[in-house]
Amino acid sequence: MHSLNLPVCASPDGLATEAWVFVRVIDNFGDVGVGWRLSCLLADYLCLRVRLWIDDVDALDRLVPERAGYQAQIMVEVWQDEAVVQGQLAAAADPVLVIETFGCDLPPAVLARMTECRPLWLNWEYLTAEDWAVDLHAMPSLQANGLEKYFWFMGIDAASGGLLREADYVAERAAFLQQPLLQQAFRQQYGLPLQHSGQLWLVFAYASVCWPQWMAMWQQADTPITLWLAGGQVIDSLRAQQVIPPDALQQDGDVWVVGKLTLVRIPFVPQAAFDRLLWLADAAIVRGEDSFVRALWAGLPFFWHIYRQDDDAHLHKLHAFWNKATAGWPAGLRAAFMVLSDDLNGAGSLDGLRRVAAWQDLCADWQNWVKAAAAWSEMLHAQDGALEKLARFCHLPLK
Repeated sequence: MHSLNLPVCASPDGLATEAWVFVRVIDNFGDVGVGWRLSCLLADYLCLRVRLWIDDVDALDRLVPERAGYQAQIMVEVWQDEAVVQGQLAAAADPVLVIETFGCDLPPAVLARMTECRPLWLNWEYLTAEDWAVDLHAMPSLQANGLEKYFWFMGIDAASGGLLREADYVAERAAFLQQPLLQQAFRQQYGLPLQHSGQLWLVFAYASVCWPQWMAMWQQADTPITLWLAGGQVIDSLRAQQVIPPDALQQDGDVWVVGKLTLVRIPFVPQAAFDRLLWLADAAIVRGEDSFVRALWAGLPFFWHIYRQDDDAHLHKLHAFWNKATAGWPAGLRAAFMVLSDDLNGAGSLDGLRRVAAWQDLCADWQNWVKAAAAWSEMLHAQDGALEKLARFCHLPLK
């Protein structure tokens, strides 16, 4: 435990003091999404004024176009060269908490400032379900400047650093699902179809050579399926591999139908609206980390298109999660899901017949998949989230 010894929310404007969060963007919206969500939760629930350093503000502007509600709580700094950082530091109050996300190296000027004010220093790591991460979570590491840096591993185990979640998430989801007019207004706001054929899948995934094979699989399915394609990369892959005509799916709202398969290009939505896409869908394919966690909270069946890493390190993370999440599934459902998950992520290669057979097995056990996904989500909701665990680690009350 590390006590910040703060009179939380005791300052005149209702905020305590500063926390600094540093984000270098590697996976476009995944890193930005986690960094912004973490900053909002620090401000909302720990009453900290957050100074967010980020090297790709354009990505943040696209993901969070409306930040007016956080102007007094979150200050966004463009992370540039050392001279710029030094100027930014001159106007910044001493932090009580410094978080470097995903192992990004802090600027020398920041490290020098930290030796003077000695804040709590966290390395906020990528989420993983690997057992070693639980062993290392919240462990200190003495740095060359004499400060201890603590490793914070988000995860699904109760002993991990938890997952980022808003306190009102469950209530918001229930309210949305119980109000058809609210759902209709959301669809109209973003130009989403009011009707769809068969199962509705939200697909927010990376470019991949697998998509022609998966499109062929879906075309051979026994029942209709509609794919809401978000983000553009899947569409670009299909066009590059000549699966769809050059003029297909060029604009938001465009539809392309082949047999029982319907593809719909949907617009990019802000982070705050992504949850609602998941709530409207029957199932999903999500990429990166922030969207993966939101799919967990939504409690719907989904595949994780994980960010590819060197030496196939991403596959260890992928398998560690699904080995735990599917442990109680019926054997046939689990086997079909795992081979398709591996096929999606380049861990195995199925021929067309085996891929279609696995998909048919998955659909035949659909209701068990729905129940299993909901049960896993409920289990995670019952755990403390990352902010509850961080508050306890810092001896801070939650707002």
